[in-house]
Amino acid sequence: MTTAKIIDLPFADYLANPAFGSSDLRAFRTGPPSRVMWGKANRTESTHAMKFGTGTHCRLLTRALFERELFEQTYIVRPGDDRGNFRTKVGRAWRDEQVAAGRVVLTTEELMDLRGASDAAAAKLGSFLDLSNAEKSIFWSADGIDCKCRPDWFRDGEAIYDFKVTHLADKPFRALMFGAYNAGWTHQLAHGRVGLEAVGIHVKAGRIVAVSPNPPHYVHLLEVTENDLDFLELDNLNTRKGMAACVRANHWPGTPDKWTTIELPASAAFTETDLEGAEEALPL
Repeated sequence: MTTAKIIDLPFADYLANPAFGSSDLRAFRTGPPSRVMWGKANRTESTHAMKFGTGTHCRLLTRALFERELFEQTYIVRPGDDRGNFRTKVGRAWRDEQVAAGRVVLTTEELMDLRGASDAAAAKLGSFLDLSNAEKSIFWSADGIDCKCRPDWFRDGEAIYDFKVTHLADKPFRALMFGAYNAGWTHQLAHGRVGLEAVGIHVKAGRIVAVSPNPPHYVHLLEVTENDLDFLELDNLNTRKGMAACVRANHWPGTPDKWTTIELPASAAFTETDLEGAEEALPL
């Protein structure tokens, strides 16, 4: 079992650690259990949305220990000359050179939106953005498995913070609220709080900073109370126990090998009057 510790670690090294993070717990809850190990072995390739989110996150936390100057080193604007035309041999060669060097190519418009989103979040947060505790990697053991988390930042005695770039920030607040739960963001905060407690750091609340990638880059400040984090932790605890059983058995089962009866939803119910109306509607 892992001794609880909080350390500065590059993100790639954090990902490579075999401990279970919040995304693994979510994969187990979604099921089947085999989804957990498949996800660890098959990292999702970066999509446009992921690229934008990672870039905005990087720029917001650019002064953190392992993020210092990382934005300028990683992101490069697509040039306006022949190198920017990826349909040509010269353009493809330039693009491949940047990718090989670990750089991400952005259009001028993408860069402007990325800067706009990160600047809007920073302005909204003000002093709540505490870069002294940003991007810390935490490892601990709980309920029979090794765990890990990497809060975007935290403030001891106050809250754990998670920064999200999401189109839900342009939706009605109710959609954003339910989206935060369905996407596992609230469970992630509860998981991170347990990790902080393991290394002697207490936080009372979980906070999500949700910013839209689209101008004018609306920023929502969401808070999960201590009581609700306790409730979510019960769900996480049951999930960890289930995962521990799979670890002990060295078996992560897939879907059942038998036919499973499904139940029709209540909305599918109909009455005799409905049937009569349907008959009347039939063509002669």
